[in-house]
Amino acid sequence: LFALCPSIACGGGNARFVAVLLVSIPALLVCCIFAQFAGLKVADFAASVFAMAAVWPFALLRATGEQLVVLLHILRNLGKILICPKMSSRISLKSYIVDFCGMLLREGVTSPRLTSEQVAEKCLGRGNFSALKGRVAIVTGSSGSLGLEHARILLKYGCHVVFAVRSLGKAKALIEDMKAREKMSGSSTVMPVGLDDLSSIRPFVDSFLKLGLPLNYLVNNAGVMTPKQFRASKQGFETQFATNHLAHFLLTELLMPKLRETRRSGAVARIVILSSAGSALCKNVDMDRCVPPAPEAYNGTAEYGISKAMNLFHCRELQRRCATDGISCCAVHPGVIHTGLTREGNADSTLLYDSILFKWMHKDVPQGAATQVYCTLSDQVPSEIEHGTCFWYNCGPQKAAGVAAPGVRDDLCGKLWEISEGLVEKFR
Repeated sequence: LFALCPSIACGGGNARFVAVLLVSIPALLVCCIFAQFAGLKVADFAASVFAMAAVWPFALLRATGEQLVVLLHILRNLGKILICPKMSSRISLKSYIVDFCGMLLREGVTSPRLTSEQVAEKCLGRGNFSALKGRVAIVTGSSGSLGLEHARILLKYGCHVVFAVRSLGKAKALIEDMKAREKMSGSSTVMPVGLDDLSSIRPFVDSFLKLGLPLNYLVNNAGVMTPKQFRASKQGFETQFATNHLAHFLLTELLMPKLRETRRSGAVARIVILSSAGSALCKNVDMDRCVPPAPEAYNGTAEYGISKAMNLFHCRELQRRCATDGISCCAVHPGVIHTGLTREGNADSTLLYDSILFKWMHKDVPQGAATQVYCTLSDQVPSEIEHGTCFWYNCGPQKAAGVAAPGVRDDLCGKLWEISEGLVEKFR
């Protein structure tokens, strides 16, 4: 029975290494105690221990096979950082271990585990479902995961939410499903936009402006994460660069007059940009060589880190340019969350979701959306920006890390802006 304990603890291929240790080592101790009090002969006891020793390695391998693969991949990744030019030119051991993993560790340890509902109640008051009446939000990527949860909260509290999505039918079905499950005091408009196609941004903005609505919240939520192979946008740009940064840059620029108009009327105006702890992966960004990324130099992890660093650079430059307008700009790291982003991700991204090393810090979608809801609704945000904050996670202001952090390469904020303006000029 004790010899089989590791196998029982494993429960199949998804068992964890810790479970094996927690069961097997005490089981062996119990064997020893049982042998002592039962007066077993040495030969009988030796046979029992031998049976235990024979079964335990097989159970251990079965339970930890997945984890060993993940750990080997981490070691392989560290080796690639040292010897592979595609990674070593952009990621260092320090940026990977100290900045990136360090940020994930701090986020996991200090997480308050608040949900988006709890944050909204704290900011707007419990049951105050008319708090956002008259306000308007645009949320990109709002047909799933974090964007959908963010849009749901805004709708629930009376905001008019524009769902900026690829699939109109999917978004409309999701809205009807939300309305069937709970009362939504806000209204919605579903509008098409393809963030991998810059030519779709201007038509989207023109359609929105025709509605004659103000714009209080622009939530640049949609994103792509670590495709295994280089994939080009409609204009030939690497898809993470195109979707995570460039399309949102153009969208923000075209909507800036409306945001300023809304703010001049005395209403709140905010821009929330979904960045990531991945922004800390980069040790440096050579704007002249890496923007836009070239197919022959493609590495999914490095390009993802650079695109998320660009989100932070973009936010910081917006803060500088919008300082006199009273428009608040925030870059957000939501946390380690299972979302649609991982459906095509490489092993670097999937290890965050499957590895026992990171399992304890996982958040569900309502917890993951909590920080972007905080940045959208909290009265504390303008004061936090005045005190120098540009990066938020765990529903509060945090210190950024990596190349995009304040004081590291501040010159790249303006440099990225200039390059991005040149790339989107003909799509304005």
